[in-house]
Amino acid sequence: WGRSLLANPIEPTHITELHLPNFSHSGHGTFTKFGFEIYQAHFYVDEVKAIKKFAIILNYSRKIEKAALLKATVEQLERLGYSSKKTEEWKTQLEKIYPNINQGDHLTAIFNPANGTTFVYGDKVVGNINSQEFAEAFFGIWLSPKTFAPDLRSKLLANNCPPLIFQTQACQ
Repeated sequence: WGRSLLANPIEPTHITELHLPNFSHSGHGTFTKFGFEIYQAHFYVDEVKAIKKFAIILNYSRKIEKAALLKATVEQLERLGYSSKKTEEWKTQLEKIYPNINQGDHLTAIFNPANGTTFVYGDKVVGNINSQEFAEAFFGIWLSPKTFAPDLRSKLLANNCPPLIFQTQACQ
Protein backbone atom coordinates (compact mmCIF):
# COMPACT_ATOMS: atom_id res chain seq x y z
CA TRP A 1 0.00 0.00 0.00
CA GLY A 2 2.98 2.31 0.45
CA ARG A 3 3.45 2.79 -3.28
CA SER A 4 -0.10 3.91 -3.89
CA LEU A 5 0.21 6.61 -1.21
CA LEU A 6 3.47 7.81 -2.72
CA ALA A 7 1.92 7.98 -6.16
CA ASN A 8 -0.67 10.46 -4.87
CA PRO A 9 0.68 13.46 -2.98
CA ILE A 10 -1.16 14.36 0.20
CA GLU A 11 -3.53 17.24 -0.47
CA PRO A 12 -2.84 19.52 2.47
CA THR A 13 -5.90 21.73 2.08
CA HIS A 14 -5.73 23.12 5.63
CA ILE A 15 -2.09 24.03 5.06
CA THR A 16 -2.48 25.56 1.63
CA GLU A 17 -5.42 27.72 2.62
CA LEU A 18 -3.63 29.18 5.64
CA HIS A 19 0.08 29.01 4.98
CA LEU A 20 1.06 28.16 1.39
CA PRO A 21 -1.70 29.34 -0.95
CA ASN A 22 0.45 28.87 -4.08
CA PHE A 23 1.95 25.52 -3.09
CA SER A 24 3.27 22.88 -5.40
CA HIS A 25 4.34 19.35 -4.54
CA SER A 26 8.10 19.15 -4.97
CA GLY A 27 8.71 15.51 -4.15
CA HIS A 28 8.19 12.66 -1.76
CA GLY A 29 9.90 9.59 -0.41
CA THR A 30 9.79 6.96 2.30
CA PHE A 31 12.05 6.79 5.34
CA THR A 32 12.78 3.30 6.59
CA LYS A 33 14.85 2.09 9.52
CA PHE A 34 16.03 -1.51 9.85
CA GLY A 35 13.74 -2.38 6.93
CA PHE A 36 10.61 -0.94 8.57
CA GLU A 37 8.75 1.99 7.05
CA ILE A 38 8.68 4.84 9.57
CA TYR A 39 7.07 7.61 7.54
CA GLN A 40 6.42 9.00 4.11
CA ALA A 41 7.70 12.53 3.65
CA HIS A 42 6.14 15.04 1.25
CA PHE A 43 7.80 18.36 0.45
CA TYR A 44 5.73 21.34 -0.70
CA VAL A 45 7.02 24.71 -1.85
CA ASP A 46 5.54 28.14 -2.45
CA GLU A 47 7.10 30.82 -4.66
CA VAL A 48 8.84 28.22 -6.80
CA LYS A 49 11.45 30.46 -8.46
CA ALA A 50 13.03 31.49 -5.14
CA ILE A 51 11.65 29.13 -2.54
CA LYS A 52 11.02 31.08 0.62
CA LYS A 53 8.05 29.25 2.11
CA PHE A 54 7.86 25.48 2.28
CA ALA A 55 6.45 22.56 4.23
CA ILE A 56 7.30 18.98 5.01
CA ILE A 57 4.46 16.62 5.80
CA LEU A 58 5.37 13.40 7.57
CA ASN A 59 2.75 10.68 7.25
CA TYR A 60 3.66 8.14 9.92
CA SER A 61 3.43 4.43 9.20
CA ARG A 62 3.72 3.43 12.84
CA LYS A 63 3.11 4.61 16.37
CA ILE A 64 5.93 6.72 17.86
CA GLU A 65 6.01 8.01 21.42
CA LYS A 66 6.74 11.71 21.91
CA ALA A 67 9.96 10.92 23.85
CA ALA A 68 11.30 8.82 20.95
CA LEU A 69 10.43 11.56 18.46
CA LEU A 70 12.23 14.16 20.59
CA LYS A 71 15.27 11.92 20.99
CA ALA A 72 15.49 11.24 17.24
CA THR A 73 15.14 14.94 16.43
CA VAL A 74 17.88 15.96 18.87
CA GLU A 75 20.19 13.21 17.55
CA GLN A 76 19.74 14.46 13.99
CA LEU A 77 20.27 18.10 14.96
CA GLU A 78 23.49 17.20 16.78
CA ARG A 79 24.55 15.06 13.81
CA LEU A 80 24.20 18.18 11.64
CA GLY A 81 26.67 19.94 13.95
CA TYR A 82 24.45 21.94 16.31
CA SER A 83 25.69 22.17 19.89
CA SER A 84 24.04 20.18 22.66
CA LYS A 85 23.30 23.49 24.41
CA LYS A 86 21.34 24.68 21.36
CA THR A 87 19.61 21.33 20.79
CA GLU A 88 18.54 21.20 24.45
CA GLU A 89 16.99 24.66 24.07
CA TRP A 90 15.08 23.48 20.99
CA LYS A 91 14.13 20.21 22.69
CA THR A 92 12.48 22.21 25.49
CA GLN A 93 10.41 24.07 22.89
CA LEU A 94 9.59 20.89 20.93
CA GLU A 95 8.43 19.13 24.12
CA LYS A 96 5.51 21.58 24.18
CA ILE A 97 4.73 20.92 20.50
CA TYR A 98 5.35 17.25 19.66
CA PRO A 99 2.46 14.84 20.20
CA ASN A 100 2.47 11.08 20.61
CA ILE A 101 2.16 9.78 17.05
CA ASN A 102 -0.27 7.08 15.98
CA GLN A 103 -0.08 5.09 12.76
CA GLY A 104 -1.57 7.18 9.94
CA ASP A 105 -1.03 10.54 11.68
CA HIS A 106 0.34 13.54 9.80
CA LEU A 107 2.80 15.96 11.40
CA THR A 108 3.59 19.00 9.29
CA ALA A 109 6.26 21.65 9.65
CA ILE A 110 5.74 24.85 7.65
CA PHE A 111 8.39 27.51 7.21
CA ASN A 112 7.50 31.11 6.51
CA PRO A 113 10.25 33.75 6.89
CA ALA A 114 7.72 36.08 8.53
CA ASN A 115 6.97 33.78 11.49
CA GLY A 116 9.38 30.85 11.50
CA THR A 117 8.32 27.22 11.74
CA THR A 118 4.72 26.33 12.45
CA PHE A 119 3.82 22.77 13.42
CA VAL A 120 0.47 21.26 12.45
CA TYR A 121 -0.70 17.91 13.83
CA GLY A 122 -3.54 16.55 11.73
CA ASP A 123 -5.27 19.83 10.88
CA LYS A 124 -4.55 21.67 14.15
CA VAL A 125 -1.73 24.15 14.70
CA VAL A 126 0.16 22.85 17.76
CA GLY A 127 3.04 25.30 18.01
CA ASN A 128 5.52 27.68 16.46
CA ILE A 129 9.23 28.37 16.81
CA ASN A 130 10.10 31.75 15.37
CA SER A 131 13.80 31.33 14.69
CA GLN A 132 15.66 31.23 11.38
CA GLU A 133 18.42 29.14 12.97
CA PHE A 134 15.89 26.59 14.22
CA ALA A 135 14.29 26.42 10.76
CA GLU A 136 17.66 25.76 9.11
CA ALA A 137 18.44 23.09 11.67
CA PHE A 138 15.04 21.37 11.72
CA PHE A 139 14.41 21.31 7.97
CA GLY A 140 18.08 20.49 7.49
CA ILE A 141 17.30 17.06 8.90
CA TRP A 142 15.80 16.31 5.46
CA LEU A 143 17.01 19.10 3.16
CA SER A 144 20.59 19.91 4.16
CA PRO A 145 23.38 18.55 1.96
CA LYS A 146 24.58 16.95 5.25
CA THR A 147 21.29 15.07 5.81
CA PHE A 148 21.24 11.57 7.27
CA ALA A 149 19.16 10.43 4.28
CA PRO A 150 20.61 11.75 0.99
CA ASP A 151 18.35 9.51 -1.12
CA LEU A 152 15.25 10.86 0.62
CA ARG A 153 16.56 14.42 0.14
CA SER A 154 16.92 13.80 -3.61
CA LYS A 155 13.35 12.52 -3.79
CA LEU A 156 11.97 15.46 -1.80
CA LEU A 157 13.78 17.93 -4.06
CA ALA A 158 12.93 16.02 -7.24
CA ASN A 159 11.11 18.95 -8.85
CA ASN A 160 12.92 21.93 -7.29
CA CYS A 161 16.19 23.36 -6.12
CA PRO A 162 16.65 23.39 -2.35
CA PRO A 163 15.09 26.31 -0.49
CA LEU A 164 17.35 29.37 -0.33
CA ILE A 165 18.46 28.63 3.24
CA PHE A 166 20.06 25.38 2.00
CA GLN A 167 21.66 26.54 -1.23
CA THR A 168 25.41 26.52 -1.26
CA GLN A 169 25.48 27.78 -4.84
CA ALA A 170 23.09 29.34 -7.34
CA CYS A 171 20.44 26.96 -8.62
CA GLN A 172 18.62 27.11 -11.95
